[in-house]
Amino acid sequence: MRVNEAAVSSSNCQPSARVRRRWSEALKASFAIRYATNLAALERNMANLKPTILLLDVALSGRGRVSDVPVIQKLSPLTKIVLLAATPHGREGVSAVRAGARGYCNRDIRPSLLRKAVEIVQADEIWLGRDLIAYLVKKVASLIEHEREEFPSEQNLRLDRLTPREREIASLVGRGATNREIANQLSVTERTVKAHLTAIFHKLGLPSRIQLALFMTQDKELPR
Repeated sequence: MRVNEAAVSSSNCQPSARVRRRWSEALKASFAIRYATNLAALERNMANLKPTILLLDVALSGRGRVSDVPVIQKLSPLTKIVLLAATPHGREGVSAVRAGARGYCNRDIRPSLLRKAVEIVQADEIWLGRDLIAYLVKKVASLIEHEREEFPSEQNLRLDRLTPREREIASLVGRGATNREIANQLSVTERTVKAHLTAIFHKLGLPSRIQLALFMTQDKELPR
């Protein structure tokens, strides 16, 4: 893998040095690592280095807010931001994605899993972890239960625009499968999966994978 620039930003809380070592061990083979332990240093790194990936400790600002993500993103629009939280929870994860983060996970994530998360984010996908996906599906199902009559007919009409294979891929995305998992299950290449997803987004008028996953949970009677 080509060596890329990565910025690692963490708060000055007690476990940060240990956490940074774990992150470094996971990524040093593929990235040139740069650290920032305060907002001023982070802003300099983002503006000057334009890192490929930013691992951002949610607690860095001292406010524990994800609303700072758009501000940080403006300093380097092409940088993919992965938020790490000491105690991840679904509501914050959803807010992180809405704010523009490409990933959200536990600050104490295993090095091997962190490496996988970064690889997925580098491939222009979103890393949320299965717990957050489960939270999203449960949350959406709860909302849809109250508005069930409004969605199924419109949704089915839109799904009729897809080919059988596109519908199959859309269904797998709705269950949280990655491109690699879909490719393995359908015995096709990841490139083919990406091509199908591009067509699916266009036909359904959806901007991203997350919106497609949410769309596919709207009707419990959809094929699984």
